[in-house]
Amino acid sequence: MNFSRHCDLCENQITSLENGLTCNLTNKKPDFDNTCSKITLDKRFQEKLEIANLELEIKRRNKKSTHLTFYSNIIIGFSLIIGGYLFSSWTIYSLFLWTVKIGIIASGFTFLGVAYSKLKRFRKKYKKAEWEKSKIDEVLKKYGIEYFTIFDFKEKIHGTQEVIVNLEFKNWTIKQTTNTYKFDY
Repeated sequence: MNFSRHCDLCENQITSLENGLTCNLTNKKPDFDNTCSKITLDKRFQEKLEIANLELEIKRRNKKSTHLTFYSNIIIGFSLIIGGYLFSSWTIYSLFLWTVKIGIIASGFTFLGVAYSKLKRFRKKYKKAEWEKSKIDEVLKKYGIEYFTIFDFKEKIHGTQEVIVNLEFKNWTIKQTTNTYKFDY
């Protein structure tokens, strides 16, 4: 069993290089079957849950613009490759024109590479955000805690975005939390 997923959310977690992961209440390594009876889900849990959900929501919101950038770079790349191939096919005797033609084709391949790398980077970050959220959700499911998230994205000012994250809980001592986060694009 992966105790660290439970303990990462708990306020009683202690980590050190000597002992590794230990519980502040028992001063021993975690040792429980399915759930910990002494788990204290409070500020650390709330912050990790809010940030994991916020990161995933931001990735979801950026999905369309990432795909738009991908497709526009693909179109530009193929246009440059085809245009470079067709460029001056009737007067190709000049070394300068050959250099221009190869330069246009090379810039087309550069656009294709940029498109692929941006899409790959986005997918990697999106999967990481989904995985982080699913780790927390898996632990909460074992404790019977359900939640719903509401995001309020405020107007972006000078590149800084303010987001109000509202969590509503079922089967937990706290019924609702609201926090504000600011981040730069």
